[in-house]
Amino acid sequence: MTRTLRTRIVLSFVSFAVCVAAVFGLAAAVFLYTVEDSFFELIVREEATRLERLASNPRASGSIWSQPSVPYMFVYESIAQLPRDLQAQVALQPQRREFAGDSGRHYHVRALFPERSPPAGWLVAEVSNRLVVRPMRRTLLVDWLLVGGVLLAVAVVLALRVARRIAQPLTSLAQEVHRLDVMAVQPIVVHNADDEIHVVIRALNDMRTRVQAFVAREQLFTRDASHELRTPLSVIRSTTAQALGDPGVSASTRQLLQLAQQGAAQLERTTASLLALAREHPLSEQGTHTLVLPVLERVVLEQTAMRDTSVFSMDIDVARDDTLPVSDSVLNILLSNLIGNAFAHAAPGVIHVRMRDGVLRIHNPVLHHSPSLDPSTLMSAGVRRDGSPGDGFGLSIVRRLCERSGLTLRVSSDNPRLFEVSLQSR
Repeated sequence: MTRTLRTRIVLSFVSFAVCVAAVFGLAAAVFLYTVEDSFFELIVREEATRLERLASNPRASGSIWSQPSVPYMFVYESIAQLPRDLQAQVALQPQRREFAGDSGRHYHVRALFPERSPPAGWLVAEVSNRLVVRPMRRTLLVDWLLVGGVLLAVAVVLALRVARRIAQPLTSLAQEVHRLDVMAVQPIVVHNADDEIHVVIRALNDMRTRVQAFVAREQLFTRDASHELRTPLSVIRSTTAQALGDPGVSASTRQLLQLAQQGAAQLERTTASLLALAREHPLSEQGTHTLVLPVLERVVLEQTAMRDTSVFSMDIDVARDDTLPVSDSVLNILLSNLIGNAFAHAAPGVIHVRMRDGVLRIHNPVLHHSPSLDPSTLMSAGVRRDGSPGDGFGLSIVRRLCERSGLTLRVSSDNPRLFEVSLQSR
């Protein structure tokens, strides 16, 4: 942005300098030609007045016209006597005062006694050898280019200085915003900034204050709601566990109790996820790695105890030393959601859990083909064919946890009967 602004300022100054130089150069050329033509026109007019006065003297003898006092002027009594390259032009435009002839000749023409029809004569001044501006055109052009170059150089220097002065506060502001901690108390401060930059700074500080208030409200709500849910969920799980241990419970009631226990377990996972997302700091510290297999085994046992797993089996291929760069608690939340999701939607068959080259993949057959697995639906939900994270099958919380934990979540469903989720470090 700053480079673009500087470039625009420099181009504006340069364009202005070029335009000024061109306009003044053209104006100077017009001025020189006008002065020169006016000078010759004045001499011709004065000589024509003198000749008309002499011709009006009744004591004049012979030809009515006296010899012009200026050596490069001549009197012609008719158009037919004019120089060959001037006759046709004067005949067509008798009121015109200046004509260009052949071989570089240049004429100034004035009718004598123009009130007569035709005029009594023509005073012609051939001034090609006495022109000053025309022979100097190359010199004038070189001088104009030199002056234009100097103006251009001055414009570039001034533009760079002005651009630097204007862009520096913006650069400082961009650096401050880049280093900004949104939740920090200190406001953004940029020294030596103009009033316009201070307006932007005030707007940014106001916006940050609103964002801080919004984040604080969201965190408080999430924490309060999560904490308030823990106690009733524990009561539900313990109560349903006790009820399931009663041998007198009927099969239908036992099934309902198992559904309630599964729902409570799902709510507990959601509560833990929300609490993790509500933390202000990153979910994983730098250098933290957790063994995947122990956490995976613990999660599978927990999920198996809450679900009917008779219709599918597990194929786990994870080495004992395979790790992911997250803490034990975060990995437990992620795997609980992913394994629980796989169990909830698995069709009869095998659920594969494999880890190769630092990538953990959970591959399961789906119970039935759902529109949510169609590529168009996955695309609209934020899941792309390249495996970018999205919200299919309720993976929004998992995706957000991965973003906070420095992991990449990839979802693929090329086969309508299969679904695959993978986790890997960025």
